Amino acid sequence: MENTESQFEWIKFQVKDATLGCDRTLDIPVLVKNIQSSKRRFRIRVTSDFNQVDRLVEWFLAIQDQKTKNFTLSPIDTIKVEEEFDVDARKERKLVLQITSPKGGYQNDSATFKFVIESEDGIHKKDGQFTVQLAPVIMALKTTVGNEYQVSKDLERQSEKDKQERLERDPNATNEVLAIMSPYEVKGYVFVETMHPDRVSFIAKGIKGYKGSVEGDIKLEEIEHYLTPKPAVTGLELGAFVELIDGPFKGEKAKIISIDSGKEEVTVQLVESMVPIPVTVRAEAIRQLDNK
Repeated sequence: MENTESQFEWIKFQVKDATLGCDRTLDIPVLVKNIQSSKRRFRIRVTSDFNQVDRLVEWFLAIQDQKTKNFTLSPIDTIKVEEEFDVDARKERKLVLQITSPKGGYQNDSATFKFVIESEDGIHKKDGQFTVQLAPVIMALKTTVGNEYQVSKDLERQSEKDKQERLERDPNATNEVLAIMSPYEVKGYVFVETMHPDRVSFIAKGIKGYKGSVEGDIKLEEIEHYLTPKPAVTGLELGAFVELIDGPFKGEKAKIISIDSGKEEVTVQLVESMVPIPVTVRAEAIRQLDNK
């Protein structure tokens, strides 16, 4: 990844290649100083090159100054991006190049932005470039406590159905859900990796136990300790009361009568059954209750 930092007497800026999720922004501050004793005019020009699946997908560029100018860019739209501005003698002026990634981009789509900043008198000139590549983001979905696992399963099923429906009109359609993580220790939330958070929220509507999405992205380092999960039987004890959350006895209350740590299975006895039948299930298929 290129990382270029320029700091001259008349200009300061820092650019580097970056990865962004869809519909996310990247700010590049630029500070221009007029080191001479009279007002001078400067100009900034931006050109762009694209490498993306869908040529119609649009990126957005804003040049934020005293007024903001907005531009829509795509492989088929060759808009001239140029802005002139004056800087008083011995003063400085801050601009911000703001890149907004497209909502409907595909993973690994990219755009390279080249810019030139120069004084009208030709004394000063500086250029730079950076590439923005689209990458998945991690979002959090809120669920009712105890329904995290079921929401994850239903979301997986719904997202696959959504993909099949979209494939009928878009041969490049992919599953909006790249991965789902529902850590045993986290109650009321599941984590989803996706290219399009807005699509995941739409797909999840109607799923029992889904309560909405959390605003903002989750950093991998915030949840990576869950990627090495504890054994599912951790914390379970003989005689503990549990609720079955998956399988034919879903919703039934039971009591643990045996634990097989090697297979991560437990044998439970249904407490409301007229005949005390032992049932062996995966440890992930139960939720521990407060002991009665």
